[in-house]
Amino acid sequence: MKGLCEKLKWSLFIALVCLSAHGAWAQRPGRTETTTPPAGVGGTPATGSDQEQAGQSRAQDRYDDRDTFGVFEFNAVNPLLEKPYSDSLLGNYFQQYDPTRHRDLDWMQLGILGSAHQPLVYQPQRRQGFDVGLHQYELYYTQAKDLHFYRLQKAYTNLSYTQGSEQADGYATAQFSRNFAKGLNYTLDYKRINQLGSTAQYPNQNNRHTAFATGLWWHSANGRYDGFLAYAANTTDHEDNGGLETEPDRGGEFNSASSADVFLDNARTRHARREWSYTQHYRVGGDIDSTGRQRRAYTLAHQFTYENSAYKYHDTYSITDTSFYNRFPSLLNDERGVRYFLRHQRVENAFRISTFKLRGSDRQNKARSQKDLFEVGLRQAYHRLRQEPGDTVINNLFLEGKAGFRPSERLDLQAEAQLGLLWGNAGDYRVSGVLFFDARKLGRLSANLSNQLYSPTLMQSELWLNQRPVWANDFKKTLETNLSVTYALPAWKFEVTGGYHLLNNLIYFDSLATPQQTGVPVSILQLVVKKDFRVWKLHLDNVLALQQASEDVVRLPQLFGKHSLYYAGLWFKVLDVRLGVDLRYTTDYYANYYNPVIGQFQLQDRFNVPLYPALDAYFSMRVTKLRAFIKWENFSSTFITDRLFYLSPYYAQPSAGIRWGIKWRLVN
Repeated sequence: MKGLCEKLKWSLFIALVCLSAHGAWAQRPGRTETTTPPAGVGGTPATGSDQEQAGQSRAQDRYDDRDTFGVFEFNAVNPLLEKPYSDSLLGNYFQQYDPTRHRDLDWMQLGILGSAHQPLVYQPQRRQGFDVGLHQYELYYTQAKDLHFYRLQKAYTNLSYTQGSEQADGYATAQFSRNFAKGLNYTLDYKRINQLGSTAQYPNQNNRHTAFATGLWWHSANGRYDGFLAYAANTTDHEDNGGLETEPDRGGEFNSASSADVFLDNARTRHARREWSYTQHYRVGGDIDSTGRQRRAYTLAHQFTYENSAYKYHDTYSITDTSFYNRFPSLLNDERGVRYFLRHQRVENAFRISTFKLRGSDRQNKARSQKDLFEVGLRQAYHRLRQEPGDTVINNLFLEGKAGFRPSERLDLQAEAQLGLLWGNAGDYRVSGVLFFDARKLGRLSANLSNQLYSPTLMQSELWLNQRPVWANDFKKTLETNLSVTYALPAWKFEVTGGYHLLNNLIYFDSLATPQQTGVPVSILQLVVKKDFRVWKLHLDNVLALQQASEDVVRLPQLFGKHSLYYAGLWFKVLDVRLGVDLRYTTDYYANYYNPVIGQFQLQDRFNVPLYPALDAYFSMRVTKLRAFIKWENFSSTFITDRLFYLSPYYAQPSAGIRWGIKWRLVN
């Protein structure tokens, strides 16, 4: 047996050497090294002789072998607030390729990668101004305002691909950034989901997602001006089956996902969002005086955004689909089937003036940040809606403000506020604050508090199908208060979070897929505990979330848990490996049903989602800049044969299947 294990190790090692274009015997990533990344990266023009710059490049070659490798990422809204771009080569979530699982607290989805999703543990959503209300694919998108830019010395590329149980099922991602002459930097972020299998998925369940975002950053020679041009294109084409009407026969000759009967055979959803954005900052001050102290800086900023989005649902239904559309009886006599169409155009301008002090100079080889920040601004948005009955124009004007105090890495205080002044959404507001304090050996404490008043979304206010009105509501605004406090002991790998959420005039979709508003406050209590254990090279990572809602209009599992038991070791001094099992589960509850006609999760009282111990086995490995994994998903279905695995009612997860993936980081 020992000899067989050794042969397996050597086989895996040789395969990786053949795949890797870099020397497999290079310095091991993650090794404790005191090498400093080079100066003159990104927005800080390099200075010095050619010999000095060559030495900087060689230093970054060594630095790039570490998990955090001299690349700093930031957002165009505040280019002086950076964080090191850390790409931990074998982190806890490398094998969790699905965005709904690539996080501490999973989201509910409809059985396949790329399907509609909703948090399993309640999470407040930030609101400002007019909102269409169609966010069921948000985790797969990259918006122009969220595009990351990078401060770096050398071109950086990060490529990944995962292959599902069928060749037609794949997920590809790419990030790229490179400096050009005269202070110009280019960045790209690309994600593509193809779920087009025919046997491992249920009928009429395929989808395609494309998220493409790219941008140019120009940093002036004097360091005063920064301009960011960003473009984002997000497209979803989804086949909607409405869930399983009849599950596949178990144990029979035709026992496969494709043999199931579904509610809808021809329904389709298409979302297409296009955004252009230009953000510019002009800074004065902020220099270092003769005494070596940093002077206060002042910045004028402007951001222009143009969005053109289209949302469409259609179904040329047959007589077998009529039971699903009984909620909309007027549609059953329409020979064209069911159709929903909306085009949304947005033109937005934001003006801000701010003052701050930098922590250290721009040329420090670490992430830049501000000791303090005081900002005030105006944001005006023009929305034009084209629905099949006609056009509508909505205007928003918001006053915004920020205040921050960050005297050291151990203390951070941040506050934000916004207030709707005129036109639509006037009176809406949001105030929030964040506190972080690091007491070192005594632990870390963080607290988040927010209070917001926001108007109903378009989907909650009105709906038109086939040019006919389905509902028109005049709901009150929702008042929401959220508080969470987290205490962590990193040395003990322990963290606990307590949360409280209070919602007044909450709007929800009832069991008839109709929006309703509660007349009583709804409160949600939460407790999330994380604790990791280690014995020798064996690890057990745990996350448990308990939650309780005061009213039945909010349906949440009382307990969500996930655990990862794995072996982590080093083979041949250069090959990091992990071999383990992931477990996830929720207690049984009447989970929300996803209704594709309205693109919303609604209440239902017929399907009790049972507790199901979903197990995934995986093996992952890395050598230099290459990572790979192979994963046996939902292998618990091989011994739990009397029922299927559900996260959302009627939308079953596929049976056991194999998925593999690779990720390759290139710096040149």
